[in-house]
Order: sequence, then C-alpha cells, then structure tokens
Amino acid sequence: MKIKNLILLISIFLFVSCGQKEDKKKNNDTNSTTVKKIKTEEKQEEKLDNNITLTTLENKTIQLMVENGKISIKNNEKATLFVFFATWCPPCKVEIPHLNNLNDKFKKELNIIGVLLENKQADEMKKFADSYRIKYDITIGSGNFLLEKAIGGVIGLPFSILYKPNGEHSITYTGLVPEEMLETDILKAIK
Repeated sequence: MKIKNLILLISIFLFVSCGQKEDKKKNNDTNSTTVKKIKTEEKQEEKLDNNITLTTLENKTIQLMVENGKISIKNNEKATLFVFFATWCPPCKVEIPHLNNLNDKFKKELNIIGVLLENKQADEMKKFADSYRIKYDITIGSGNFLLEKAIGGVIGLPFSILYKPNGEHSITYTGLVPEEMLETDILKAIK
C-alpha cells in the first residue's frame, strides 16, 4: 500500500514538473517574440520617410507628404478628414451615413478618406463599401499603417483627424462624433 502511494506521489510530482518546464518554455518563447516585435517596429520607424502612398479600393493612389506635423495631399487644395476604422467596429459602421452626408455637402472643399486598419483584400472591402453605400474614398494596404505611425498612433476606433487645406492639423476625434460637431469643425477648417 505504501509503495503504491509512493509511486503515485512520484508520478504526480513528475507530471507537475514537466508541465512547469513547458510553461516556462512558452513564457520564454513569448518574451523573445515580444523583443523581436519591438526591434522590428523600431526598424520600421527608422525607415519611415516623409512620403506615404495610400491606395484606394479603385486602385487609385493618394500621395501624402508628412512634414513638421503637417500632412498634405499632393495636388490637392482641399481640407482632409482621415477616418481610421475597422470593419468589426460597430461605432465605425454607425458613422458611415454621417460621413456620406458630409461628403455630399462638402465635396468641393473636403476630402474624406476612410483609412482601414485591417489587412483585408480589395474585393472583400468593395463588398463592405457597397453594403454600407460608402461614398468617400477607402484606402487599404501597408500605407495605412505608415500613416497611423506618422500621426503618432491611434487610440481607439473610429479615430478621425481633420487637416486644413494647407496641411495644418485642425482637430482630432476619438470615437463616434456627432455629424453637427464635425460639420462645425469642417467649416472652421475650410475658411
């Protein structure tokens, strides 16, 4: 009886010990992954230059120049509202009809650019844009993430930044913004 108990205790001890070594190994793997990720991000920041190219769903390119806190679109004399969003974000979807209204109202004075912060294919995003009847440009691809870095990151979604026609920052919003508030700030930016 004592031998059975002793064998049982040794078996339990070995079982628990093996599990702990595996957990330590997993933690070490996670730590090394984190370090690699940080080093990769540091290298990407070093490579970030002042020119960023965004690609729309229609495969049109938008050339941005980032300099001294200003973001300007080449060959453009309009104010620009960058709206960072994701397809899984409910407030982002709620905001779409309001952005469509503003796009219709200020088409001559304002560019609204939806900047997708997900890795989605163009055909998948075209279906999304069609289902929500989006009337403004949507950009996809790696340029979106470079723009996100250039502005200092995104706190939450939706995240919007309004720039005056000269590229000067006007206002930043985090979260869902009432259409009337956006309209008031757009009017200030385009004057």
